[in-house]
Amino acid sequence: MRHIDRLPEPQILTDKHDEWQKKFDEKRKNNPNARPDSTKYGNKNIRETLDSCSHFKCFYCEATLKGDLKEIDHFKEVAIAPELAYTWSNLYLSCHNCNDKYSHDVIPLSDVLDPCSDTDNEIKKNITFEDECICAQPDSKKGLQTIRKFRLNSDAQDFKRLKWLKRIKDEVIDIQGKMINEARNQFTEEEEKKSLLRFMQRDQPYSLMSEMYLRKHLPSLFI
Repeated sequence: MRHIDRLPEPQILTDKHDEWQKKFDEKRKNNPNARPDSTKYGNKNIRETLDSCSHFKCFYCEATLKGDLKEIDHFKEVAIAPELAYTWSNLYLSCHNCNDKYSHDVIPLSDVLDPCSDTDNEIKKNITFEDECICAQPDSKKGLQTIRKFRLNSDAQDFKRLKWLKRIKDEVIDIQGKMINEARNQFTEEEEKKSLLRFMQRDQPYSLMSEMYLRKHLPSLFI
């Protein structure tokens, strides 16, 4: 999870919000359990703007969603905030795993991190990684509940993060082999910026995990 800077509301949502919300409110009068029309909040322009907000990554776990199943999640669930069914600030891009989250009744939003309001520093205060395994910072209830609510520690998530870490490790091994052959003990600027530090750029999958891994195992990169 990283902080997400939202782009301006898509024009289609500005133009249609009131109309869509009114129809949904009327629908709920006859059926309180009715769901909003996903073809509306999943409009192509809305989806593309969410893609751009997160660099095509899940807002919660940072898995890349290019060429993969992506879903639009209501951060404040429709069951507890139906009036936000078509509100831009409540629409988050999610992978299927994270959208299969525990309900507000089980883990309320007040107990978890919000990538659109919490800063990177706040996220780091609550969440860390041991290699590919995500875990809460010591004594962080919010970190623990965030991991639980969005199932960030599922086997599938661990496997995806492990594959990404292997890419980093293979890159490090390749560079270290060149350093040995060239009898040098420092990374070149190109090796640092283009080969290693790029893994922690915000447009890369699992950038927070990558940053923590590099800081732990290659602290010289940050001096």
